[in-house]
Amino acid sequence: MSTQHRRWWRIFAIFLAFTLVVAACGNDDDDDTGAASGDTGTEEQAPAPEPEPEQEEAPEQEEAPAPEPEDEPEPEEQAPEPEMMIISDECAIPDPSNSIEIDVMGWEFPIITQYADELDDCEEGNYSFNYQFLDSVEARNAMTQDAASGSPSFELYQGSNAFISELANQGFVRPLNDLVDKYRDEYNLDQIDEAFWNMASLDGNIYAIPMVSNTMHVFYNEPALSELGLDVPTTFDEAFQTCAAIQDAGYDIGFLYMLSAGWAWQIEFDSVLGSLGQTSIDPVTGQPNFNSPEGIEAATLLQRMWQECAPDAAGSYSTDDVQAAFQTGEAILGHTWASRAGAMDDPEASTVVGEIQFAPALGTGGSTLAAPAYIDGWMIPANTPEDRVEAIFLAMLAATDLESQEAAAQFGLVTRTGVSHPEGPRDAAAAEASLVNGRGADLTHPAAGIARAKLGEALVTILDGTPVEEALAAAEEAYLAEAAEQGLL
Repeated sequence: MSTQHRRWWRIFAIFLAFTLVVAACGNDDDDDTGAASGDTGTEEQAPAPEPEPEQEEAPEQEEAPAPEPEDEPEPEEQAPEPEMMIISDECAIPDPSNSIEIDVMGWEFPIITQYADELDDCEEGNYSFNYQFLDSVEARNAMTQDAASGSPSFELYQGSNAFISELANQGFVRPLNDLVDKYRDEYNLDQIDEAFWNMASLDGNIYAIPMVSNTMHVFYNEPALSELGLDVPTTFDEAFQTCAAIQDAGYDIGFLYMLSAGWAWQIEFDSVLGSLGQTSIDPVTGQPNFNSPEGIEAATLLQRMWQECAPDAAGSYSTDDVQAAFQTGEAILGHTWASRAGAMDDPEASTVVGEIQFAPALGTGGSTLAAPAYIDGWMIPANTPEDRVEAIFLAMLAATDLESQEAAAQFGLVTRTGVSHPEGPRDAAAAEASLVNGRGADLTHPAAGIARAKLGEALVTILDGTPVEEALAAAEEAYLAEAAEQGLL
């Protein structure tokens, strides 16, 4: 009961008691008939003795005064129901009654750093956070091994929708539908577009809270290209010509793609294949399309990007290495994640602040660009003790609420509708064009995760000399076998 309601209840109780007192006092003025009825509890008169001669009549006994009615006791105030204390305006979630330590695993880039800062705001309460940010390839491997142990050492995993699907397919992360439904209204989770929720889901189960919207597009050093008299390429054919001219001018890297890991090959392959009008598997039947003329063309374009344009970098550089190559001027043209655009203007890491510009992703001549639609989110590993899950989930909500995303929008694209930042990254136009005109999100067919895994495993062997046709044939054979075994085809 609120304080105001209790105050009015006490005033009402006092008024009621006062009314009863007044009524009782009014009974003392009743006539004898009323008094004899016993309503006031007076004593009976003693009988008069027999009169003696010349004896005076005995005087009447006075009636005993009616006792004053006792005041009704005031109703006891009800103890207020305990309210959950909110940690702060910056961490607007209930403070746990006991301390909770959360270990976070992922890879770091500017917008993720901001979200980590948002988590830190919750340390004003009973939360504490430990971060382990590794290179993106190392982090994915470490999280997969941690989850596969069955007793994860971390409570939060960070990853893109491809990685979310990979872990979900193996049962390594916990579905969050129950908690999303419980807190949907309180934390305005419908502000996150349904398309982003779909990218964080598999087979109807939600496995992450989407916090970063992402795609890939072209980065270029405008002064350096202008000095060489070169235009920004818009297609792969133009890119091969431009990369040759850049290398002829003395640069080791002509056009930089990141192709050092299987998952990177798979993402880029699906994007190029999408620009050719094809998906890796049929979205309805799950039958493979990747070992096809379009698939061979897509894989060959990526092979040329490595062999012709960045032979010493594309096959060995991680995403962090690609970012650093642009920041230091080692690379003046290439293709990477939109989420890395903010780092180009970081004066503590970049020697080319203000010089890196952005363009939409390359195309293959059609209307679709070779760009994906991605999200990043946090996941909770399977087998996390159930009594800790809700507190972990609430921390995720605190760091991805409206206020947090408004701050994060300074460093990249976020997932709540209409949220932006006046000092946001300068790549907004390039990112939007790549998202709108790109190949879209990964397929959600139950067998799509198997296709992605088998493509990644096979395509990365191209770096070891496996011919494109053999790599795709191996991926197809492995995919058909596993998908059939699981009854997905």
